[in-house]
Amino acid sequence: MKIKQLLLALSSILIIAACNKESKKEKVDYTLFSGKIKNTTAPEIIVFGNVNNFKKAIPINEDGTFSDTLKIESKGIYSFMIGRERSNMYLDKGDQLELSIDPNQFDESIVYTGNAADVNNYLAKKALLEESFFSDQNSYKELFSNEANTFKNLISEQEQAKNNLLKKYKNMDAEFATNQAKENHYQYLALLSDFKMTHAYYTQKQEYKTPEGFTSELNDFDLDNAEEFKNSEEYRNLSLRIFDNLSSEKAKKDSISFSKAQMENLAQIKTKDIKDAFIKNIATQISPRNDDAAELYKLVIAASDNEEFKKELTSKFEKIKRLTKGKVSPTFSEYENYKGGKTSLSDLKGKYVYIDVWATWCGPCKAEIPHLKKIEKEYHNKNIEFVSISIDKRPQYEAWKKMVEQKELGGIQLFADNNWNSQFVTDYGIRGIPRFILIDPDGNIVSASAPRPSEPRLKEILSELKI
Repeated sequence: MKIKQLLLALSSILIIAACNKESKKEKVDYTLFSGKIKNTTAPEIIVFGNVNNFKKAIPINEDGTFSDTLKIESKGIYSFMIGRERSNMYLDKGDQLELSIDPNQFDESIVYTGNAADVNNYLAKKALLEESFFSDQNSYKELFSNEANTFKNLISEQEQAKNNLLKKYKNMDAEFATNQAKENHYQYLALLSDFKMTHAYYTQKQEYKTPEGFTSELNDFDLDNAEEFKNSEEYRNLSLRIFDNLSSEKAKKDSISFSKAQMENLAQIKTKDIKDAFIKNIATQISPRNDDAAELYKLVIAASDNEEFKKELTSKFEKIKRLTKGKVSPTFSEYENYKGGKTSLSDLKGKYVYIDVWATWCGPCKAEIPHLKKIEKEYHNKNIEFVSISIDKRPQYEAWKKMVEQKELGGIQLFADNNWNSQFVTDYGIRGIPRFILIDPDGNIVSASAPRPSEPRLKEILSELKI
């Protein structure tokens, strides 16, 4: 009898201990994140996420090791950044995750260990797989230049390849795996929705129409799914695409402006967060380049109940009003000229001035260089000056000079006085580059957001001005 009582007592103790252990596990509100970074001079690795704007900088030791606890609000996709490179990762409370990486081969070298290794190794390999689909701009062009059925088969194969990769990793959260399969399908649908317009652009078939039933998979897409919009970035991206496509079709059918069609379609959206996101997307068209900016501003203000957003938009619109055609242009003064001395906008009065605001680190800026050089050559000795203003930060000064020399950049090459914070840049409300500006001989604005050199519309404008 005493032996039985002893065994029962021991069993009770073990059960209580197990319960206490489980209880402690449930109370863990952080993720342990550590690892080793080879060949780096970066002082820290930064972890960030969209949930509550989470951000944590973790110091990197001299030997490349790092370690810290991350008190995240909820599980989901986060990112880490070393220098300018970044990668996605999945974090959950209670996870222990170790990272090994060599920034010289950033994506290719990522390896995770720990109890959350499978889900994160999948994300790292998925990024490499997606990169292989679009290794350069030509591969994107080649994909969309295919005939419709070939294109559809290719993107279906891409989706299947990502799902096959997903199946290789067994030890991951079931909910995550299900959501990733949905994300992969949303990516497939996004490519499908882009095909008509992108194919027409690359093949120069402006009146191109897809085969009947080609986009039938998009017919039942729910634009107003609050749960998916909250949890899925790919759903959010796709919903914006489809909303714009539907608005474009409505604009043609009803012979109204695209922005007005967007505002009319907005009335069908009931979920506040989705409606707010669509309104913000529509508001991006309120720019100096849009002749209907004033009308669209009024429509957006009337549709939104987000007071902070409306305040920011009003501030933006007040700047835009000062940047309309015919208004006196903001100026720059005493910018360093690559060829020596200082140059101000006032020095160029009497000529049209086409300004390129760029930086050495900006890929799209550098992609415009061959087109800009061609335009400069064609309009050489005509009543127009081509000015390139670098907004590189001071540490990149030598890189700027080297690029001007190596790429044999023509025109007037200037270095801004305070990068993004230069008065000229802020006066024009420039938040993204490249940005092109056209000013007339009297110093007045022709276009505060002029076409890029690669766009045929630029030459049309220059011809209309009889330059």
